[in-house]
Amino acid sequence: MTARGIRSFSWTSALVAVFFLFLGLSITLALYLQNERSRAALFSNPMNLIVFPATILVVMAILAFSILLARRQANRLITAKLQSAEGKAHLDEDASAKGGTAYFVYIGKKKFAFGEDMSRVFKEGEKYKVYYCKSGVYEFVISYEALNN
Repeated sequence: MTARGIRSFSWTSALVAVFFLFLGLSITLALYLQNERSRAALFSNPMNLIVFPATILVVMAILAFSILLARRQANRLITAKLQSAEGKAHLDEDASAKGGTAYFVYIGKKKFAFGEDMSRVFKEGEKYKVYYCKSGVYEFVISYEALNN
């Protein structure tokens, strides 16, 4: 689902960017073609006529590259292998003035980062097995189970 969301978001954002690109170019051209003097200014320099198509090509190339990168990341996420970590839980947190608080759960030697306090879920010193998959910058905890000591 996350991979599908990545792909969908990349296409949606590209379509929005293309809409605003053509909106901006249309407004600019409308202003240039509004009267005799501005039309003369537009056609007096051939560089003005090259800038519009060049802008379209550059923006389209950037959007195509970003869609390609998003698809690559989504494909990596789909093919990520399920891994597991087992051991006693150790809870930690790190507060930062800029970024808020990050919460960490160590299961054995593996460190998992969370955006919220996980002390309700994992009890300090108890043994757990955590199933997760890692793909690039993404690391998803799929499930966990408490193990009998």
